[in-house]
Amino acid sequence: MRRLIVYLFAGVFLCAACFTGSSDTIPATDPKIEYTGRIDFSNPLAPKFSYSGVSIHACFKGKSISAVLDDSLGQNYYNIILDDSVIMVLKIEKGKKQYTLAANLRDTIHEIEIFKRTEEMFGKTSFYGFVINQGTSLVEISNRRTRLIEFIGNSITCGYGNEGKLSEKFGASTENHYMTYAAITSRNFNAKHLAVCKSGIGIYRNYNGPSIGNKDCMPNYYSRIFLYDSIPLYDFKHKPDLICIDLGTNDFNTEGGDSSKFVKGYLKFIEILHHKYSKPDIICLLGPMLNGNDLIKVRKYLQFIVEIANKKGNGNVYFFEMSEQTGDLGLGIDYHPTVAQHIRNSVELINFISALKEWTICPHNKSTADHSIMKR
Repeated sequence: MRRLIVYLFAGVFLCAACFTGSSDTIPATDPKIEYTGRIDFSNPLAPKFSYSGVSIHACFKGKSISAVLDDSLGQNYYNIILDDSVIMVLKIEKGKKQYTLAANLRDTIHEIEIFKRTEEMFGKTSFYGFVINQGTSLVEISNRRTRLIEFIGNSITCGYGNEGKLSEKFGASTENHYMTYAAITSRNFNAKHLAVCKSGIGIYRNYNGPSIGNKDCMPNYYSRIFLYDSIPLYDFKHKPDLICIDLGTNDFNTEGGDSSKFVKGYLKFIEILHHKYSKPDIICLLGPMLNGNDLIKVRKYLQFIVEIANKKGNGNVYFFEMSEQTGDLGLGIDYHPTVAQHIRNSVELINFISALKEWTICPHNKSTADHSIMKR
C-alpha cells in the first residue's frame, strides 16, 4: 500500500508543477461547493479546518480540475475521490499551492471530493477554491446527501495506524480516516460525515492521564472548531440525524480510571449533545480495543449510562458493542485496529443502524471496500 502512495505522490507533485492551459478560478465561496465537517469560515475565501473527515465536494464540467490549498505543517493527507472512486492520495505542503486533482478527463460532468484522512494533530489546512478549464463551471451536485451522521471518538475513530503494522512507527501516512468504521458507515447510508475525534482523548481522562481527569477531555473542548483553540466556536447549525460516540477506551486502558467520574462525565456530555442538537438519537459505542476486565467494566458502565440517559426522557440513547479485535485480521500500529478490523466493525454497525433507524443501506461511493462490504 505504501509503495502505491509514494507513486501517487510523485504524480501529484509533478501535476501540481506542470498545470498549464487556460483556466478559471472558482472561489471557496461558490454556493455549488458542499462543505462537511468542522470548518472555520471566518475568512470565507480561505476556509480552514483540522479534524479528520472534513469533505469538500462539488460537481464540474470539463476535462480537469485543481485545488488551491495551504497547510500549516505540511503533514496532512487527503483522499481525492473522482466519480465515486478514490483516484489519488494527496499530501499537502506548506504554502499556498495549486494541486491538480484530475486531468485528461472526458469533457462531461464529473464529481470531485477532497476528504481529509489525517487527524488534527497534523495541522490545519486552508482551501482557496478550485481551478477548472476556462469557459467551464461548477454545476449543481446531483448526489445531494441529505442525512448527516456525526462520530465523536478517539484514535480508533481517527484511524490511527490502520494502514500500518504492529511493528511500525505511527505517522501521518499510516492513518486513513476514510477507511475507518465511522466513515465507511456514513458512506453506506450515503450520508454526510462529520467527525470530531482525537487520538488519546477520553470522556473525563485522556490516555495515561491522572485519575482526577484531564482538562482537555472531549466534553470540555467539544464546542470548538479547532480542538486547542478557544475561538472560534462551532455553530451547531447542521443537525445530525444520528450521533455515534466511541469514547471510554482511554479513560480505562491505563491504571487510574474512576468509574464515578466517567459515568458522571458521560451523562453530562449526552446532555450537552441533546441541548446543542435538539435531542438527536445517540449511540454509545463500545470499541474493539478493550479486553478482559476493562472490557467487562466499560460495558457495564455504558449500559448503565444508556439506561439512566433514557430515563431522563431528553432523547433516545442506545448501546452498541463492536466485536473485539482478536488479531485474526492483523494488528495495526500500537495495537490499533487494521482496515480489515474497521470493515468488520462497520458491517456490524451498519446493520444495527439500518434496523434501528429503518434506513436503507445504499452506498453511493463504490470505491475500496465499500463495493463488497455488505456481502460479508
